[in-house]
Amino acid sequence: MDTNTSGDELLLTKARKPYTITKQRERWTKDEHDRFLEALRLYGRAWQRIQEHIGTKTAVQIRSHAQR
Repeated sequence: MDTNTSGDELLLTKARKPYTITKQRERWTKDEHDRFLEALRLYGRAWQRIQEHIGTKTAVQIRSHAQR
């Protein structure tokens, strides 16, 4: 143990994950948005089912789109 530091003075810092650049934002086409609305009516908030219905967007992208 370091003799210059008491247990009360020891500070632990949480390591941060390195910042990663995510995929650049892509606009939704009218067709994708129309399929999104149709799937939302059919499946509610079942993002995985909506993802399969749309075919070109991930569940994360769909959840984000639903918030707008």
